[in-house]
Amino acid sequence: MGRNHAARVPRRPAIKTIHKITEAARHVLFTAILAGIKQYITAAIVLAGEQLTPQALSALFQDYLQSQAALEQAHRDVAAKQQARDAALAAIQAVLPSLEKYVSGSYGVGSAAFTTFGFTPPKKPVKPVRVKAAAATKATQTRKAHAAALKAPVVESPAPVVQPVAAPATPPKS
Repeated sequence: MGRNHAARVPRRPAIKTIHKITEAARHVLFTAILAGIKQYITAAIVLAGEQLTPQALSALFQDYLQSQAALEQAHRDVAAKQQARDAALAAIQAVLPSLEKYVSGSYGVGSAAFTTFGFTPPKKPVKPVRVKAAAATKATQTRKAHAAALKAPVVESPAPVVQPVAAPATPPKS
């Protein structure tokens, strides 16, 4: 059994990879590392083939924490600016239909002023050929029906006789 047992066991990293943890957990980890550097590292050490002083090592982590804080502030600023933009857009959307009606009523839908405002005149709907053919057939039938009605003799019906209704007699007051 000449095999080495350690050769069969896969190596596990000592610390979780920093890419798979959340920003909050990374912030906590890096803050703890900064505290550990301040407390335990007093001389320069070699990491990843590079010699780093405690100040340089702390600066690496501090730069990340400051950059992350600036990024979070920028996100808050963008969110505030988006809210302001959305509020302005809501006010515009409330007024825009009324403005379009005002311009169309004052200057006309097809006028240059209407298009100068950026409004587009409504397009006339295009009727399909079958609709036009049906309308022509119906119009022809209506004309024929009216012509036939004019040629037919008009018979006047006698006026109804209205019978007067007798009012009830009221005795005279004495």
